[in-house]
Amino acid sequence: MNADWTGGPDQLFEADEQRRETAQRFRDAEVPLIKLWTYYYGLGGDADEMSLDAYLNEALYLPATQVGLIATAMTELTAAEDE
Repeated sequence: MNADWTGGPDQLFEADEQRRETAQRFRDAEVPLIKLWTYYYGLGGDADEMSLDAYLNEALYLPATQVGLIATAMTELTAAEDE
């Protein structure tokens, strides 16, 4: 996995916003980290649990594809809990 950031200032701003929103959704949903990571990994995610934790605590950037998988995992997990 390559978590290096190579985007420009506008992309960096968007990435920060998306990370903050995802982190807030994670905290609000009170989903255990291991449950989110397991679901995300099952969708094809390749970040380890520690990297996911760092991302959700706004300490690490992840590639857009991984961010999309995290968002999908959050959406599907919270939808399943609402049913």
